Amino acid sequence: MNDNTSDSGGKRPKTGMLRSGQAVSLVGVDKTLLPKTRSKAKGNEDGGTIANVKIVSPVGARGVAARQQIQQKVLRSASARIGGAIEQGTLSAKGAKQLLVARMTKALGSTDAAETWYRSHRLEALGGRTPAQMVRAGEVKALMEHLQASGAQKA
Repeated sequence: MNDNTSDSGGKRPKTGMLRSGQAVSLVGVDKTLLPKTRSKAKGNEDGGTIANVKIVSPVGARGVAARQQIQQKVLRSASARIGGAIEQGTLSAKGAKQLLVARMTKALGSTDAAETWYRSHRLEALGGRTPAQMVRAGEVKALMEHLQASGAQKA
């Protein structure tokens, strides 16, 4: 038996009721074990004895729920680490920029708009400085608090 394992890559299959994340293996089996089909496989009219068959390992609802819980724990842990670094003032300028651009990408809809906001948007409540100037000055905590407060006012 020839066993070549290939992951579906999280892509949703076009047919069937498969859930994303299912393991799919391509296995070579004896053709005589397979049911007869009316259509012949292209390029395989010589009557070879090996056929490739996809084997699907279903993922139950409990497995999906467990995977989601693990992902949520990882996100909470990362959020706590970043929050701690902001509190202590140990978040690097590069890390602060990435965090701010990612946050504003969600709000503004594109990375280009978020980058432009980061470099040129003057925040009057914080002395008319741009987020980039505040990050360089090490005032990430004040900037994040301002963004949190302004986000709460909009909601």
